[in-house]
Amino acid sequence: MHPAVLPLALCALVVIAGRLGASFEISLEPEVLVVEHGGSIQLKVKTTCQDPKAFGNVETSIRKQLLLAQPTEVVVKLLEVNVWNSSIIYYFNCRGKRKLFTTALIVYRSLNRVTLDPVRELEVGKSHELVCRMENVAPIRNLTVILWKGGEKLHTKTFQQYSQDEPMPVQVIHRLTAQRQDNGQTVTCQAVLDLTPYGPCFNVTSEPQTLTVYEFPEDPKLEPHIYLEMGKTVNATCTVRHVFPSVAQFELALDDRILPHSVSRDGHRATAEVSLSHSGNFSLVCTVKVGPKERWKEAIVHSYELPSPQLAISNPNTSCNQVVTINCSSAPSWPPGLKLRLRSSRWPLRSWVEGAVHLELMAREEDDGAEFTCEAQLSVGNRTLRRSSATTTLHVTYQPQMDDGSCPPSQNWTEGQDETLRCGARGNPPPLLECTKDGEPFPAGVLRPVTRAHAGTYLCQATNPLGTTVRSITVWVQYHDPDLVLLVLLPVVVAVALLAGGVGYGVYYRKKKIRQYRLQERQKQLEMQALRQPGCSEATAALNGSAQKA
Repeated sequence: MHPAVLPLALCALVVIAGRLGASFEISLEPEVLVVEHGGSIQLKVKTTCQDPKAFGNVETSIRKQLLLAQPTEVVVKLLEVNVWNSSIIYYFNCRGKRKLFTTALIVYRSLNRVTLDPVRELEVGKSHELVCRMENVAPIRNLTVILWKGGEKLHTKTFQQYSQDEPMPVQVIHRLTAQRQDNGQTVTCQAVLDLTPYGPCFNVTSEPQTLTVYEFPEDPKLEPHIYLEMGKTVNATCTVRHVFPSVAQFELALDDRILPHSVSRDGHRATAEVSLSHSGNFSLVCTVKVGPKERWKEAIVHSYELPSPQLAISNPNTSCNQVVTINCSSAPSWPPGLKLRLRSSRWPLRSWVEGAVHLELMAREEDDGAEFTCEAQLSVGNRTLRRSSATTTLHVTYQPQMDDGSCPPSQNWTEGQDETLRCGARGNPPPLLECTKDGEPFPAGVLRPVTRAHAGTYLCQATNPLGTTVRSITVWVQYHDPDLVLLVLLPVVVAVALLAGGVGYGVYYRKKKIRQYRLQERQKQLEMQALRQPGCSEATAALNGSAQKA
């Protein structure tokens, strides 16, 4: 049963019980009286009494109007009900007997407006109050309040335990722990004043409030120390992490001067250019706002001046064996801790020293082209800064020089091959080299075919503004005459070959004739012996086989 119906039902039971205990019955319509404050209500009292002299009425402090009075029915209209706690007495007299009943008059006020307090921006993970308000609610025991987030029911509150009849203000509070997914959700407050079935039902909802959720768990990140050379520009970057929504509002100020800045595409980083025209330490503050929450971070900008070192060479264009002075220094107002170093392309690297570097050297031929640089070093915080002067080249002049390596005094050429006269001279300025043979120019370094006429003595002279050097070169040409050799050797070879062939053939022919002669003489001797001795044939046969025994 609905809570609002319970007291009305009890009143009805009292009426019924009264009827059962009497010889006649009376009834009230409506059984439960529900009227708006300031309004009117019509009620009817009936009886089962059949006495034509029976009469009944309604007793109340409320102004009333009797609309019908009959022995069995009385109709009364209560006018301008303006009391909150009132009871109605109704009765009938029948044959000298009276039956009287009392019922409560339920007075309500229309529920026209429900207000949800403006919801401020909510921080993720924190608990926040949602407050729903109503003014002059009556009867409050029939009220139900529901807080909604989108389609999710957050909280329901009933007031059945309240007994007040007078109107009273209502405030319902619910604590919401914000989450990121709540961002953009709408919250509303719904109030239901239900007087059914004997009265109206009011269902009113507040204007929706959109939740804005943010998260800003940690301070911005900013390099605590920024080192800036006067007149230069450096980028200062301020970053945030784990913020929601992702776009944060940045402000960077250098000694209360707002700096223009750019924000990264993801909204988590701001960068500003910092420049200063004077030295010192300055405060750079990065302020970040996410939702209503603001955090800041401070850095110290160290502005310094690192002057360019100065290199001075007393005579960068000097002569050999002359003294040259080299100074490496800085501006008169150099900062404390500045160190200098002189760097040379011809020497091992030297160590840093505080104060100026002074050097004197005796210029030598090998010092020509040496490069010198003055370097400055300054330690600022945990950084080491360096700057260098322009490089200066030392030029050493000296007269022409030629030696066995550059101009060999003796050179061997071969006739028929391509050769060149090898001779070079060094000096500063570079010398002019001229070579001659027998008073005729013969340029060195030119490749040409050699003949035996190139043999002889050459004179080379190197000249520059500082002097002249002369060197003599002897050239030997190796050659031979191939025609004379052939003419002399070829007939000798042919004659020797013919002579050797003739001698060999004569010896061979003589030996052959001697063998033939001896064979013929032997054969003659054998024939003569065969004619002189009988049985010669048998003896002869024994020469090639076994002789017969005698």
